[in-house]
Amino acid sequence: MVSPCPKQEESVAAARVIVRPGGERRRVVVVVIKPVMLVTLKVQDTHRRVVKRTMRRTDKLQGLMDYYYDVVLCTADAGARGAGRFIFDGKRMKGEHTPEDLNMVSGDKIDFFLDLLSR
Repeated sequence: MVSPCPKQEESVAAARVIVRPGGERRRVVVVVIKPVMLVTLKVQDTHRRVVKRTMRRTDKLQGLMDYYYDVVLCTADAGARGAGRFIFDGKRMKGEHTPEDLNMVSGDKIDFFLDLLSR
């Protein structure tokens, strides 16, 4: 898939010279991540529980899935970890996918459906 964000614009390195007491000069490189690299995704289940997470466009979605289970499994009726399906645009998501692979933009909603036989 082709990213809507060109690779050369994803991060910018800015060099700064720091002068320490005593005249010692050091060059420090600071990497600035542009907001275009980040995407905020929302997971909503059949009980209308919503979990939001901001992540890099190149991070695997397994992190979002694990975060959802960690937040929602605190309740009794949530089911077991891995006992459900994450659906985006009518297709089942896999943990190795990235938001960039699925052309996700900030604010996209992912549906979570608990497997019927998991209870």
